[in-house]
Amino acid sequence: MDRRTFLMAAAAAGLQGAAGTARAADFPGRPISLIVPYAAGGNGDFTARTFGDAFAQVIGQPVVVENRAGAGGAIGAGYVARAKPDGYTLIAAAKGVFSITPNLVDVSYGMDDFRAVGFISQAPMVLVVKNDSKYRTLEDFIQDARSAPGRVSLGIGAMGSDNHVAMLHLELAANCSFNPLAYKGAGPMMLDLMGGHIDAGIDQLTTSKPLFEAKSTRPLAVLGLTRHALLPSVPTIESIGCQPFDSTTYIGLLAPRGTPDAVLAALNEARSRALQSPKVQQAFLEAGGAVYDEKPDQLEKLVREESDFIKAMLKEGKVEKS
Repeated sequence: MDRRTFLMAAAAAGLQGAAGTARAADFPGRPISLIVPYAAGGNGDFTARTFGDAFAQVIGQPVVVENRAGAGGAIGAGYVARAKPDGYTLIAAAKGVFSITPNLVDVSYGMDDFRAVGFISQAPMVLVVKNDSKYRTLEDFIQDARSAPGRVSLGIGAMGSDNHVAMLHLELAANCSFNPLAYKGAGPMMLDLMGGHIDAGIDQLTTSKPLFEAKSTRPLAVLGLTRHALLPSVPTIESIGCQPFDSTTYIGLLAPRGTPDAVLAALNEARSRALQSPKVQQAFLEAGGAVYDEKPDQLEKLVREESDFIKAMLKEGKVEKS
């Protein structure tokens, strides 16, 4: 998709009002800022930079990836929410930045301050143990947790993180309870797991995959609706008679509310074409994730469903607002 085709797509999408039409006619005429609300080096940063390279080739303008980390993604999200809605400032973030963080932290934004351009990727959550753990199967692990509520220690990210929400879903689905231990990141948590200081952990496949390959840890379950192509022998919790749940980490591309329809449509078209790049698809797969190209309204639906779940957990005292 060359620049001329991209401009035609923006013009063809149609805008309401002369001002909107003028903005779309010359879009994009300069570099686009892609905000990542996480520190450099993690899954979100890797995903945004890999996607950003392909996205830039499609739109014919540089895509400048900028890390604005902190407060569960609130710093970066708040920055984009206040940006001019012209399509030149976007955010690539997991849905938890819009569904979890605003319910647990006082923030300056909400999902209503954004418009979803579309998805970028997905990466499953996995239940992991040390390679020589006494838990050989998922059933062993769940049975132990049921027999002694609150005894089995389970490492998660920060309270209120995607990992924490996955644990809450697991407790509900398997009718058990854990002793959750919160960490500042996957690295410290996995070090404690390998050191035998905790019984298990919940992590993204993207960060656990190298440890599986090194035989330092092993997966007991994929915390999603289906098995994963990279872990064909690893079950979901459906294998022990529990209703599976979706704790997949979805990363999406969003723009500030007020971004013109034609600009949004053109961005979405370019996003979809960028995700067709074999280089992007291979990079995501090797990292343990996958390209995910669904309709923009599906992203907003997932955000609102998870937001409702967090609100329910707040009422039950399962999570606390900081």
